[in-house]
Amino acid sequence: MKDEKEPSNRYFQDALSDFVYDAASGRAIRHLADTGYTTAQIVHQLDYPTPFAKVQHTVTRHLKETGILLESLPVPPASLQAVTLQRDSPEKLYILLSERIRQNGEAYSYISCPFGVRGTESGGNPAVMHLLSVLTAREAAYIQGIAWEPAVMYHRLNRRMLEIGVQLAVHTNDICFYFLKSLEAFL
Repeated sequence: MKDEKEPSNRYFQDALSDFVYDAASGRAIRHLADTGYTTAQIVHQLDYPTPFAKVQHTVTRHLKETGILLESLPVPPASLQAVTLQRDSPEKLYILLSERIRQNGEAYSYISCPFGVRGTESGGNPAVMHLLSVLTAREAAYIQGIAWEPAVMYHRLNRRMLEIGVQLAVHTNDICFYFLKSLEAFL
């Protein structure tokens, strides 16, 4: 009899734990993420001790729920006109992309993020280490603070991701930019 109650007790305990966590930390985590804190910075700001992985999960879920992070683009890739990027000058690339963001709106501008495919959780992965090495410590911390799916994901091209994207695009061909109103894919 005791064994039958065990799963329901565990379910109740997990639900209660999630509720307490959300009440104690969830809102604060979402607010700090919205104000630009990285996951590591959020962990240090919390009064209630919370493991990095739990904060990372909350931040990632929040980014998905707000449309900042997408698992797939809302338009079929075949409907996008491919444009080849000149990746030699960060300054020119920044100006070009900023203009496209202005024309399309930030909510319709995305960058491809292959970090989960390459495995950001495995800190020793040479491909990931190379990508992160071209970023500032804060930019790299932002990327490492997201629980990336093991597939290419898409992050809204806000100011932070524009700066990160320009640096990455100059050093690799794996980064693409998508502008959904003008139906352009900068490859």
